[in-house]
Amino acid sequence: MQPNKKKSVSVKDKLNGNEIDLSLLELTEAPVKELAGVTRGTVLDLSNNKLVTLTMTFPTLTHLIKLDLSKNQLKELPVNFGDLRHLRHLDLYSNELQRLPVSFHQLKELRWLDLKNNPLVSTLAEAAGDCLDQKGCQEAAKKVVKLMTVVHAELEKKRLKELEEIKTQQMAQKQEEDRLREQAKQEKKAEKDKRKAESVKQHQAAVSQAASNKSTVSQVKSAGAKNEKKSERQQTKKMKPKIAGPSFCAKFFMLLLRLFILVGVAMAVVFALNWEGPLTLDNASKVAERTLDKATGYGLEVYDWASPHLLAIREQWKHLSRFVAKNGRDIVNIAWDRTVHYAKMVQQQFWVTWPIVQKRTSEVLSLTGETAVHYWRIVCREAPIYYEELVEKITQLFHGTQTPDRS
Repeated sequence: MQPNKKKSVSVKDKLNGNEIDLSLLELTEAPVKELAGVTRGTVLDLSNNKLVTLTMTFPTLTHLIKLDLSKNQLKELPVNFGDLRHLRHLDLYSNELQRLPVSFHQLKELRWLDLKNNPLVSTLAEAAGDCLDQKGCQEAAKKVVKLMTVVHAELEKKRLKELEEIKTQQMAQKQEEDRLREQAKQEKKAEKDKRKAESVKQHQAAVSQAASNKSTVSQVKSAGAKNEKKSERQQTKKMKPKIAGPSFCAKFFMLLLRLFILVGVAMAVVFALNWEGPLTLDNASKVAERTLDKATGYGLEVYDWASPHLLAIREQWKHLSRFVAKNGRDIVNIAWDRTVHYAKMVQQQFWVTWPIVQKRTSEVLSLTGETAVHYWRIVCREAPIYYEELVEKITQLFHGTQTPDRS
């Protein structure tokens, strides 16, 4: 048995005004593509054919106002059937429909509906009624759309509830994962503290044992040499010269040491303000070169800027000296009057400008403090790389330079 071939239909030949009559053609599939090209045809008759289903592209014919699908073999409508929002008249008489798609609630302009002779479910059949006259079909359209609106609302509510449950489960799962992660972190920290405590305990026990052995030997040795040490201390005390105060060389050395410390602090501040990248010797040399270049540049700029002013001041000073030599007394009187006048002006201006200066000074200090803290954090962020090594070196130095036993 050969499969049924798709019948070719000329939709334009079936167009009469705004009506397209494709009934009684034994169609098994609606020619959607051809119908989409004829937007004038707002009334479509596909009755008395062999349609079993409609494609998902059929609801793209949104220009349809009246649609007749009666006396076909439709078992279901596409889920997006509600996209035919402008549909006002729908005839589904004598098909094999049991349910309607939920999107049917979008047909708000539907005013006529016939669902007779379909094996509808009880709820839908009750809403559709008999549709024996115009009023009955109008009521059927109104009630069915209302019913599908309620069904859509319930399904949407159920969907939102499921989404909420999924979200709650995800949150609970995340909280459980966070709890397990925190528990593992605490266990790891406890294990680390335990190992550290055991290490400290072993070290203290070793130190105590060594001290105990040393104390025993010292007590044995000191019992016989006690009187000898006492006599030696007395003789040493008699022969000990008077301790003089610090010499000039010591004072000079301390002064140089303080200057070096001050220069070191200044260099550290400069390095902190110009530091970039990790704490390495290469970066330190780059910062030093950059700082020296900046200082040299600033010095040259100050020299270039100040040279013409210094020359101008020298010339003005010569003229002023000659003028003062000729008109000394008058200058003194005028200077005194002007001094009093300007002193009053300065006093007035001082109380005007002082709050502004105080405010600006506070802002500059605050900005300087924030900048210093910012660069200090940069330094501290890199410094912990060497922290453990530094602590280890200090610990070795401390344990390696214990005072030897003199007994």
